[in-house]
Amino acid sequence: MSRYTNVILAVGVLAAAAAVYDMKHDAERSAEHVAALQREIEQEREQLQLLKAEWSLLNDPSRLQRLVERYNEHLSLEPLSVEQITRIEDVPVKPVHLAPIDSNATLGGYAGSAPVVR
Repeated sequence: MSRYTNVILAVGVLAAAAAVYDMKHDAERSAEHVAALQREIEQEREQLQLLKAEWSLLNDPSRLQRLVERYNEHLSLEPLSVEQITRIEDVPVKPVHLAPIDSNATLGGYAGSAPVVR
């Protein structure tokens, strides 16, 4: 009887060792994946810092003023007047003109019987 118990315990120990080895291997793969993600996050942060620096350089007011002065003949820019500022509610809606697709259809085509959608 003790012989069977020893064999069962030995198989149990081997199974437990295999399970622990598998868990260790999974933990190492997870740690490698986390390290790779952290490297990628750091690269993205560096890229963001570079883009922010470039954006601030491109939006430098003195640089923009020099560009406006250089290309003023081509751009024909003028200062903004107070009359040009309005609310979005005051801007009229541009009508969309749709030609009927099939005038013989019961709805007069996808655009319906009226060619203007409001």
